[in-house]
Amino acid sequence: MSGLPTQHAVPALVLAYFAYYGVLGIFIPYLGLFLDGRGLSSYDIGVLLALVTATRIVGPSLWAAVAERQGRPLLIMRLGAVLALFGWLSSFFDQGFWLLLLGFSIFSFFWTAILPQLEVTTFHFLNDNTSRYSRIRSSGSVGYIVLVLIGGVLLQSLGTESLPYGAAILMLLLIGSLFLLPELSPPTESSSARKGFGRLLSQPVFLCFMGAAFILQMSFAPFYGFFTLYARDLGYSGVATGLFISLAVLAEIVAFFWMGTLLKQRSYRLVLSCCYGLTMLRWLMLAYLAHSPFWLAVSMLMHAGSFAIAHSCAMHFIQHYFPKALRSRGQALYAGLIFGGGGAVGAYAAGIFWQDGAGSTQTFVIAAATAGVAMLFALCLPTQVHAVVSERTAD
Repeated sequence: MSGLPTQHAVPALVLAYFAYYGVLGIFIPYLGLFLDGRGLSSYDIGVLLALVTATRIVGPSLWAAVAERQGRPLLIMRLGAVLALFGWLSSFFDQGFWLLLLGFSIFSFFWTAILPQLEVTTFHFLNDNTSRYSRIRSSGSVGYIVLVLIGGVLLQSLGTESLPYGAAILMLLLIGSLFLLPELSPPTESSSARKGFGRLLSQPVFLCFMGAAFILQMSFAPFYGFFTLYARDLGYSGVATGLFISLAVLAEIVAFFWMGTLLKQRSYRLVLSCCYGLTMLRWLMLAYLAHSPFWLAVSMLMHAGSFAIAHSCAMHFIQHYFPKALRSRGQALYAGLIFGGGGAVGAYAAGIFWQDGAGSTQTFVIAAATAGVAMLFALCLPTQVHAVVSERTAD
């Protein structure tokens, strides 16, 4: 890998992560408020989020297969961003549940074409340097936090109908950043590698890893789908809610920055298990202590472990477990099953238990118990990922 393409790629990658997660900084925290403002019940919100999230189960793997067949991951990302914007346009029209479901499903399906290919592209340009990846990925956290803050102000001053416009602007910025990326030649996948992919998926260590991540993602559903409604019901303003979420993302940025050093010095299993245990404690704090600004702030700081460090551990696992030619498919499978499957099951369950706010405490307690189960799975993983690689190579 020559220095020139990488030098040109880094600014575009930083901008792409900023814009991609900036969209999510509007979409994830405030979508519940937006849908509530459109008159949907918590059950309707849960169903819509579950169905939309379910499109992420098959989407990443489908787009990864197309990207590998065509050998042009940048084209797939660009196409996905443009068509995702098309689906998002439905949010500009207040025509009830079904138009939103259709539009958001289109948005979500094509949105899944972006991140797995962006992750693989980033590692490709950085020659698998985890430390540099974490620092570039932190620009996504910056984008998220900036848009969370702006979104909180806009929602309080202009109302929830300002959300579609903010997200659309960020999608246009994302499209522009993807066209700034230089072309690359990803490694080709041999027939033996294709056969080996199925064998890798059946290994107990991989099943254990995916099971832990799937269950943990389920536990995040009440937070992603209903936290802004929860904060509003507790008496927090839109600006205050945005500040609390921003505090979580600030902790995430710091964690991403130091993640490479952290994994080099400690047991992979220990780090991941601690993250999952911290997540369990975090949901319990939201259930019983969220009325206190101090304890709510403490729970938000735990996002550094429950998301940032846990996510970096997952990326570290994928990059070391799969050979280069299969990493795109590995990333796509992870994104589809974890964020799609785990997110969809969790969103549907949260919509049932939430009961328009009456079951909020119960829902976060269930989420804590779910995270505890994920921690038990994580404790069964090997101490270091390189041990997994050695066993795989020996096969």
